[in-house]
Amino acid sequence: MKTAIIYYSKHHGNTEKLLEAIKENSEDSIVLIDITQVSNPHLESYDRIGYASGIYYSKFNKQLIEFASKNTPQNKEVFFVYTCGQKRSGYTKAIQEALAGKNCKILGEYGCF
Repeated sequence: MKTAIIYYSKHHGNTEKLLEAIKENSEDSIVLIDITQVSNPHLESYDRIGYASGIYYSKFNKQLIEFASKNTPQNKEVFFVYTCGQKRSGYTKAIQEALAGKNCKILGEYGCF
């Protein structure tokens, strides 16, 4: 399975560190795409798409949410990864709402602090 993880990791870089560890220890083909470096990657060829971010004001980075809304292809498997300072529920609500109408299968979410 080909997996792309689109991410934003700027404050402490913790999200990027977590994703590098996931990629290094995965048997699947994972491509990490920094949203600040690439504006329009072609995501159609990926089986799964992950979105990852630190949490800012109780949600994913705004630029990442907008990217997901605009660029996620229809009918993809999607998952979410986040890093945060305090564990709470609802951090993925805004990005899931941004994917409404894309007919994505939400595989789950993982958060760590």
